[in-house]
Amino acid sequence: MSAIAIRPAVDTDIPALVALNAGVQALHATFSPEIFKPVVDPVELAAFLRATLDGPAHRLLLATVEGAAAGYAWGEIQDRAETPFALARRRLYLHHLVVDPAFRRRGIAAALLAALEGEARALGLETVVLDAWADNAGAQAFFAAAGYAPLNLTRAKRLG
Repeated sequence: MSAIAIRPAVDTDIPALVALNAGVQALHATFSPEIFKPVVDPVELAAFLRATLDGPAHRLLLATVEGAAAGYAWGEIQDRAETPFALARRRLYLHHLVVDPAFRRRGIAAALLAALEGEARALGLETVVLDAWADNAGAQAFFAAAGYAPLNLTRAKRLG
């Protein structure tokens, strides 16, 4: 089995990140077409990713196998001020965890998640949170096996 390398993404990785994003974008659009575009404009996405790479709160990690882009993880440090209702908190929010279908079942998602958790620990963060579609059984099982427990349940009702 080929070695998995995880590293921070850089500007020259943006075309690979755009290509990898297509699968997760299509999945999101399948689960919630009233919110997500089925296809993202690649120029617009490249600009967004470039800004994300420069954002100090963002962590964008790329997984490669023999030099080929195999997946990525995008996390964001979220600082929440204390309110009358809640204590102040700082956490890492996982926006995307993506593995190219050609590279699945090789431990890449687990390696990306572990690397992102390591970055969170290094920053003194104690919590990583994420959303996963209720109907995505594979993601639900993966995150449960990685130790992620349900935190809250968001419900929606379409009116029309």
